Amino acid sequence: MYLQHIKKTFFNLSLTSKLKYIYTGLIFVCIFCNLLILYGFFSKEMHKTVSTLTSQTVETVSQNVESSLAVISKNSTYLLGTAAVQNYLQDMNHSEYAIFSKQLRNFLYMTLESMPLASSIIIMQPSGTYEGAARYDLPSIQIDSPENTSWHEELCTKKGAPILTINAGGYFTFKDGSNYVTLIRLINSTEDAHPLGYLFINISVDSLLSFAREDNNNYSDFCISSGTDTILPFLNDSLNFWFQNVSTDSLYAENIIRLNHDRYLLLKFQISSLDWNYIAAINYSYLTHQHRTFFLISSIILLISFAFFLLIALGTNRFVTAPLCQLMKAMKKSETGDFNHANVTPYEDEIGQLQNAYNDMVDKIQQLLDAKVSEQKRLRKAELNILQEQIKPHFLYNSLGAISYLVTSQQNEKAYDLIISLSEYYRESLSKGNKVITLFTEINIVKNYLKLQKVRFPEAFTDEYEIQEDVLDCLIPRLILQPLVENSLYHGIIPTCDSGIIKICAFKNAECLLIRISDNGIGMTENELENIWTANPDSPYQSFGLRGTIERMQIFYETQDICTIDSCPNEGTTITFSIPLSKTERQDEQLNF
Repeated sequence: MYLQHIKKTFFNLSLTSKLKYIYTGLIFVCIFCNLLILYGFFSKEMHKTVSTLTSQTVETVSQNVESSLAVISKNSTYLLGTAAVQNYLQDMNHSEYAIFSKQLRNFLYMTLESMPLASSIIIMQPSGTYEGAARYDLPSIQIDSPENTSWHEELCTKKGAPILTINAGGYFTFKDGSNYVTLIRLINSTEDAHPLGYLFINISVDSLLSFAREDNNNYSDFCISSGTDTILPFLNDSLNFWFQNVSTDSLYAENIIRLNHDRYLLLKFQISSLDWNYIAAINYSYLTHQHRTFFLISSIILLISFAFFLLIALGTNRFVTAPLCQLMKAMKKSETGDFNHANVTPYEDEIGQLQNAYNDMVDKIQQLLDAKVSEQKRLRKAELNILQEQIKPHFLYNSLGAISYLVTSQQNEKAYDLIISLSEYYRESLSKGNKVITLFTEINIVKNYLKLQKVRFPEAFTDEYEIQEDVLDCLIPRLILQPLVENSLYHGIIPTCDSGIIKICAFKNAECLLIRISDNGIGMTENELENIWTANPDSPYQSFGLRGTIERMQIFYETQDICTIDSCPNEGTTITFSIPLSKTERQDEQLNF
């Protein structure tokens, strides 16, 4: 009876009340479901983030350690054959032994300055007598002779190759009580290759891993161990205490532990070359706090979104729904490109204002589309202009280099001619800021350019010209021939490793000005020709000289049929521009790019 009463009461409510209760229930259900999904998602992502961050930290540390030790090992190779080391070890009973000892000591101090991570360098004779250099104090020797150490047999087997140990396998002790990585090498005679002595380079573990400590933060930590010895302890005392009672071999690649209400993820990473175990620890609590903050923000955004959704739902009624549906149908037409005005209501109520706003928006969209087309065209012109300007700097550098070579080799007259050609080239290229120039000026630019290139590539090519006198006054866009000539030189003739010919022709027929640039270089295949027309002009692998020039001409003369390219492998390439005579007298101000 009670449920029937509730059902009857609910159905007797107004539609607005029904919608209010329905939407409120749906909102709470949605919030609850989304919270569950977010919680599961962020829990999974948190563990993934922790694992990834830890692995990256350990790999970065190990790679930097190995890289630093590799540099020191490479530098140590230089020490083995130096005169100071060889003289000291070979002439230990000679009258000049004291001099050799002093020379070696000075040499080791200078060498130490070139190894920032090394704390000391020692050259030792088989008897145990040694000379060394240290930043602070030399280590103390615990065993009389190196032959009695655990690493001596391995060192002799490697015949000069380095081995790495901690504190020289117990052979050294250091006053500061820190651990040191010791690089040990057998020193052989440069004359007969028999063993002379030993090289020791000691690197402080703290210095070697200082970068890792500096990059460390309040939620990540790591230590390094070798066997049962701790080379570098954790910064966290709790982790150190725990680690003292745990065997490294008992740890898995991934471990989760709890210490003092904190949860840590431990990853073990072993470096085979050093036999070191890197154990990295990440504190879950810090990352969990970050995810909780994000989770809280997401929940608030979710609640606000649903609140607005509820307000919108409660505001819908039969006086709004029908006109809005009609207006929506009109708006749907805009998806197909139909931007006609909507005529839903003649009144100035809220729906009427929305209709007027939509109509205004349609007008603005149409204006923006038109403006966008114009803007894109101007932008493309600007980009092509940038490509045009990119043609010049590397050529200037090469030309100045050639001039510098001529000056230093006392070829002053040639250097003077080149400077004059270079100045004329850039004076005519700039053309007082004009974007269109006469064909005569363009030909002069090419001649000066090729004159400069002949210094760089003597006897590599010859240039020929067939220019009708009556076409020299025709106006063309600035710098359209130079990039094509450059293309012929660098991509056509130079790869043949033989002398070639670059030929430039210009003449009129009944309707067009024809400009032709040809060479007898390596030519192009059909696929290469196809790539010129179809490749993305913004690709870094696409030559901007040829492609950019063609696009400039197409935009300027407003036609796609402006250029033809004829080429065959090993026969050369010919590029022909066909310019309508009616457009060869355009003024500079008409070229707006």
